[in-house]
Amino acid sequence: MNRSSAIAVVSLSCWLCAENLRAVSPEIVNARQHGAQGQVTLRVTDSTGKPIEKAQLSVAFWASDSSADVVVSEGTTDTNGLFVAAGKTIHSMNYEIKKDDSYKTTGQYWFYPGQGRSVLNGRWQPWNPTNTVVLKEKRNPVAMYAKNVETPLPLRDTAVGFDLEVGDWVAPHGKGREADLFFTYTARVQDYWTFSNQLFIACSNQMAGLYRTTRDTGTSFPSIYEAPTNGYQAQVVQSLDRTKYKIMAKEEIGGSEYLVFRVRTVLDDKGNILSARYGKIYGPIEYGEKDQGGGGVRFTYYLNPTDNDRNLEFNPSRNLFNWRHDARERPYMP
Repeated sequence: MNRSSAIAVVSLSCWLCAENLRAVSPEIVNARQHGAQGQVTLRVTDSTGKPIEKAQLSVAFWASDSSADVVVSEGTTDTNGLFVAAGKTIHSMNYEIKKDDSYKTTGQYWFYPGQGRSVLNGRWQPWNPTNTVVLKEKRNPVAMYAKNVETPLPLRDTAVGFDLEVGDWVAPHGKGREADLFFTYTARVQDYWTFSNQLFIACSNQMAGLYRTTRDTGTSFPSIYEAPTNGYQAQVVQSLDRTKYKIMAKEEIGGSEYLVFRVRTVLDDKGNILSARYGKIYGPIEYGEKDQGGGGVRFTYYLNPTDNDRNLEFNPSRNLFNWRHDARERPYMP
């Protein structure tokens, strides 16, 4: 982790550390103003709990609120996956963990605030706790159709099909041939601030569906490795109902969530799935009014091209869409 990365991470999260120093002990007041020694043992494991040896770590301690006092050190885990991080800090430590066969993980440990935190003899307490961090291993990254979509919805109050393999609306609204997902946008607008709208996302085939879940935090591979076999729903709905002064109701798929989808299902005569395609849509799924007065939608998706392959691990160097990615858009993730 270089100095600029450490500054960016702490600058975004340092406001969480604000507190009334008059309400805590003099030792903490002094540590928050001048720093105290902190030490944490990071235990690095893979997703199965196995310790990872020789993972590369970079840790940054903030000895003051000045970026000039950021102290960055580096090292590797031992045979038990352990690394001792120590330094002077007024509140926290940032870390970055990498290995060639794994996905990068970043995180932060707060010496203060936190339950049971104190200072004794110039040291943050508890002294040297063990904090387990998961470094997700690369198993089998595969080629996929991956695309950032930002487009107006062709119709309002009407379901429009989207072809995930083509990456476009189905004809006559685009070049798509098969509707994998249907998008329906509805809105009742009084003025700029007062409106209600909804975005319905539905699957077109029987037994197809959407599985809504939460991202893993801190890792560059935030999804599960394989799509689940059950738990899918036919439709998800986002909605916003607000006035100028108050949000009355809100339901969204935000940046901490994602959808796993099952599409192009083929069933036998008993209704069992013979084949299907799987993939994922990372949140946030954004939608709203466009300049022309219709709805627009923005999302990023990944489609595994192989029937019955539930693998969700995308290889960013093997995008099946043959076009150049604009780096200004959302970055593709594994």
